[in-house]
Amino acid sequence: MRVSTCSAIVVSALAVLLTAEPGWAQKWELGAGGGGSFYKSQTVTNGSASGSAGFSNGFVATAILGQNLYRHLSGEIRYTYGRNDLTLASGGAKVSFAGQSHALCYEFLVHSAPVAVKVRPYVAAGGGFKMYQGTGTETTYQNLSYLALLTKTQEWKGLLTFGGGVKYRVSKRALLRVEVRDYFTQFPTRVIEPNRGSKIGGWLHNFVAMAGLTFLL
Repeated sequence: MRVSTCSAIVVSALAVLLTAEPGWAQKWELGAGGGGSFYKSQTVTNGSASGSAGFSNGFVATAILGQNLYRHLSGEIRYTYGRNDLTLASGGAKVSFAGQSHALCYEFLVHSAPVAVKVRPYVAAGGGFKMYQGTGTETTYQNLSYLALLTKTQEWKGLLTFGGGVKYRVSKRALLRVEVRDYFTQFPTRVIEPNRGSKIGGWLHNFVAMAGLTFLL
């Protein structure tokens, strides 16, 4: 997905957020959370040699600004920081390189119950952008470099998200949220760069499980 396409998705969603008609359910929701971050690796090949490339398990922190647009529909802007090392493995050998990511997206949430209900399960989908960044120290020689190079660079990718969760009202204005997401993008081949003759690509899935608190304003 091109970044320009994701830009159009985010801009359109923000327009909906800012121009929604006033109503009893139009309340802002602000909060933060954190959790675990898990990636599905991709296969990298070079002739008869093969291995796996991707990111190690790590953690995320997220900030949320949302608005209850209608009885069962809300929209929210979400920033997510992830800490996952770049990894490359083949046979018994493995190499890693410090890394992180920054994601900004807009999601629509469809709830099974209106705002006033204590327990509100929901499903979510949206889009935005994600930046992958290698932050380690590069060396003259890297193990498994015949397959790919783990680089100290950054790369932006268009982002799609799907998932769901539950909001549980713990007080008049405070909500406990437990949720899961699949953040997926095309593989960042500048950050994990295939060597000459190597092939790697496709979609990279980042499964995230989070818990947090938000407050109705």
